Amino acid sequence: MPGPGPSASLPGALPAIDVEAGVERLMGNRPIYLRALARFRTDYHHAGAAIRAALDAGDPALAQRLAHTLKGAAGMIEAGALSAATLAFEQALRSGAGHADALLLRADEALSDVLHELDGMALAMEDLARPATPAAPHTRTRLRALLDIGDGAAVELVAAARTELAAELGEREYEVLRAAVLVFDYERALELLDRPGVAGD
Repeated sequence: MPGPGPSASLPGALPAIDVEAGVERLMGNRPIYLRALARFRTDYHHAGAAIRAALDAGDPALAQRLAHTLKGAAGMIEAGALSAATLAFEQALRSGAGHADALLLRADEALSDVLHELDGMALAMEDLARPATPAAPHTRTRLRALLDIGDGAAVELVAAARTELAAELGEREYEVLRAAVLVFDYERALELLDRPGVAGD
């Protein structure tokens, strides 16, 4: 019987991230969750600066899209305070409320807390560096479930399971699927997953 893997020593809950809830969101798949943590740390390290740059450039629509993506990614890893702060900012931006700047500052502070915790979780980085194993058939089942309910966590799952999904679907099909999920075209993404010729579960 194999010994405990890197994920065995992960804490169940940190101030900014609820690890166990994140694992549960992905139906108990800790390796996928660990890769999601590592990818979040890489992809969203400068998310706050990117949103502020969009605002400074007079592009609130881009700032709102970036905030929406960050909110979904935070929800995926169960960073509750960050998800809530980003949602509040996104809603204020959409409604034209004058306090959006203060809400962005709060979201940026919450993001800093999450990144600080991830910096201390080298285990997630180690797991990401391990050679990827072929996708378990239920990876697509989880993705379909998220797409069916319009859960923004689908964005991060598609990214975290890139190697697995590309190996099963083919690089070209994966990129088309990823593009659909990134613009929240979940109906199109479901069509791609269920297209004849794509291996089933």
